[in-house]
Amino acid sequence: MTGKMSREQVNWLYEVVTKGKDKSFVSSDDGSKGDVKAPYLSEHGITLVPWDIETSSVDAPSVTSVPFTPLSRSITHKYRPEVDIPFTDYIRPEDRSDTEDNRRWSAQICSGGTVRSFYQWALGVRTSPRRHTSLMNFCGVHPVRFPDPFLRCGPRIGWHPPLGGRWDICFFLEPEKQNTSPLPHIAVGASQPVDARDNSILYGELAVILAVMNRRVNQPKVETEVEMESIFNESQEVFEEICQKIPAYPNEQEFPLLLFSFVGPQHARILCASMDQRQLIVRMSKLYSFERKEEAPFELFTSWLFSRPVVER
Repeated sequence: MTGKMSREQVNWLYEVVTKGKDKSFVSSDDGSKGDVKAPYLSEHGITLVPWDIETSSVDAPSVTSVPFTPLSRSITHKYRPEVDIPFTDYIRPEDRSDTEDNRRWSAQICSGGTVRSFYQWALGVRTSPRRHTSLMNFCGVHPVRFPDPFLRCGPRIGWHPPLGGRWDICFFLEPEKQNTSPLPHIAVGASQPVDARDNSILYGELAVILAVMNRRVNQPKVETEVEMESIFNESQEVFEEICQKIPAYPNEQEFPLLLFSFVGPQHARILCASMDQRQLIVRMSKLYSFERKEEAPFELFTSWLFSRPVVER
């Protein structure tokens, strides 16, 4: 019953937050533009929790405990990509030349480029422990790719009020099956077209969280790639019927995810979201600067990207 309650709440939140044109719950004020207003979060059972990703532990109190255990940073520090990853250092407005095209430094462009650079850095070929050629293989995770029906269960881009621009999902990573059973945990990388502030959540961040959770809730169960292709190619009506009849995670209560959110001007943070019955708990790290490649926290973020799912807490 608890699993059904969580599923219903995810579907409801996804509809009320992302559907419809009325986005009056998104701030248009200077200093908080694009943030979801605090009263709206409270009224809809969404709780924001500060999260220290540098010292986080699964031994924390239950409301703030995290359903992921990060990879040791000693590994991400020791095993670095063998090839230099392209990266554009951010130039602040006061340091730009008079002939500089400011449009290339928009939050939309900078966040999109930086999330791709981070993903390339994390997945880069390297000499890894136990002779693996990548940390992804070493940690037992893989990208979600066609024809996985998960990809058909929701959008990858969406409009961001109040000024426009779009949130854009760059990647999905999920753990390999354990004892033949798939796990609901998933990591997502997305870019946002606006600047963010500590202790507030952007509309686009909440939209991505709910879009991904909604995908997991409605994802159909499949056993083979042949089944995946068959279901993926069904008509929308038949596809929705299959999703309702054989959900991949019928008893799941939390639908945990990690969101690697890249925002303007060239910053990023990690959000960990999960359901607690009818409450959506969103743990939020502070904002980290990715303005300079030399100072960007690639190792820290990669340790969380390749984290292990916590199944029993």
